[in-house]
This record gives sequence, structure tokens and C-alpha cells, in this order.
Amino acid sequence: MRKILLFLSLFFVANNALACASGCGVSMIGSSSLIPNREGGTAFLQYDNLYQSRNWEKRKKSSGHNHDRRIETQTVTAGAQYMFNRKFGAAIRMPYVTRYKKEFDHHEGDIRNRNSDIGDIRINGIYSGFFDDTSTGITFGLKLPTGQTNARGIERGDQIGTGSTDTILGAYHIGAFGKSNFGYFMQASWERPFITHQYYTPGYEISASAGSYYNAGQFGIIKKLAPMLQFIGTKKGQDSGMNGGDHNFDSGYSMMFFAPGIEIAFEKFKIYADVEFPIYRAVNGAQLVPQNIYKLILGYNF
Repeated sequence: MRKILLFLSLFFVANNALACASGCGVSMIGSSSLIPNREGGTAFLQYDNLYQSRNWEKRKKSSGHNHDRRIETQTVTAGAQYMFNRKFGAAIRMPYVTRYKKEFDHHEGDIRNRNSDIGDIRINGIYSGFFDDTSTGITFGLKLPTGQTNARGIERGDQIGTGSTDTILGAYHIGAFGKSNFGYFMQASWERPFITHQYYTPGYEISASAGSYYNAGQFGIIKKLAPMLQFIGTKKGQDSGMNGGDHNFDSGYSMMFFAPGIEIAFEKFKIYADVEFPIYRAVNGAQLVPQNIYKLILGYNF
């Protein structure tokens, strides 16, 4: 179980993969493990579904002051990670994003846009050599500006790609409660753009999560059944730049989610799923906040 958090952190540091009115990146935080407990690799597919239709101002629901009516984002991410030895590893994530947006214009009425394209690719390194048990480590890498930024009729802050190159840094720790089958994990992440595009700068993001799991052992062909609970929090700064327009004011947020999940492992395959329920949301301006976020990950060890 010690390397499980490495895979958690790979997903966790990718928390700003989606740029939209509020909270898209939350779906990428705190995912659980699909990493093998050995040196070698894992290939995976991840599906995220994020639906935003509730208008929010500051810390409560609002009935107005927002022309956005609905945003739905579905993301399929193909990725792979490889641990070269007990200390060093690397990973890559390549998302494909489909986004539907409905907004209201006083002159044209309801305006609907649907766009699908490759999102921002992330490349990460992993170091877990601080202690002999590899329970503590860091992740570091870059978010590349591969996502689309010029889809017609969509505001700059709602594009699939941010257009920026970002620094990604993360840290994690995992442990066990005595000799029981209960374990815990903690993680933190920071992402900030250092190269921007066309006078638009997405806000920084600081995130953290903490959770616990129970390894229930083997059941027939199932080699491991591990339910888990975690709390996920994130803070995103406001966007800036001339191309952000009015969106800059309606950007940036603080959110917390409660996320029960489960991991099921077979010989070479692993499955992870969770549902993330919002328990706290505070936004700048008026934004559409996410409801429950759904995640499914399929992994294969090689």
C-alpha cells in the first residue's frame, strides 16, 4: 500500500486540468490509487463527469448576476506511469475534454456551445527516497499548453486549455494505524503558471486532501477490496489579463468535498471509483458551482 499515494499524488497535482467558470479542477483532486505495489508501470483510463448548474455568490446560492446557465464537462484521460526503482518514477496524463455550455444573452436569448478537444497534457516526476519505507515523497512537473484556447463563442476562461505553462509541485505521506488493515494518507499540491498566452493568466491553485482506507483482503478473484473516505480542499486564485475580460472578476474559489470511494484489484487490473460531495463553497463574483462529481479509473499493471 505504500506506493498507492504516489498514484494518488499523480492525479492530485493535476487539479487544474480543466478551465471553466468554477470548480472544474476539483474533479482531478485526490483520486485514489491504481499504482502497482512493485517497480514497473501502470497504464490507465480515467473518466470524470462534472455538472455545474447552481449559481453561487460568495458562500451561498444566488438567483441572479450570472449569464451562465449550465456547464457540463466530461473528460477521458489516458495516462501511464512508471517506477524505475523504489525512489524514482515518471508519469504522463493526456486528457480529452468534451464541454457543453449554455448561457443567456439579453439580445440573442439562450446560447449553446459544445466543444471537444485535447486538453492540457501533464508530465510529472516522482521522488520517494526520503525514507527507507518510501512513505513520504514529492512530485514535480509541468502542465503544457496543449489544450484548445480559441473555440468560437466561448470566453477565454471557459476554454478547454488555459494556454499557460505551469509549474506543478506536490508532497504526500502515507501510513498505517498500528498493525491493523487501516491506513491513512495526506497530500498537498501547488500549481502556478510561469509562461502565459495572449494576455490571459489563470489563477494559482493550492490543494490538499486527507483520507483513510481499509484493506478488506481477498475475495475470490478479487485480490484486494479497499473502501476509503477522504476530504478534499482547494483554493484557486483569480484569473488576470486583458483577454480574461469580465471573467476575471468571476473566477477564483475555495471549496471542500467529502469523497467516499473504493478500490478493487485483480491480478493485473485495478478499478477505482468515487463520488465527491460538496460541503463548503465560496467564490469570487457569481459562478456556477459543481454538484456531485463522479470519477471512474481503470488501470493495468505492466
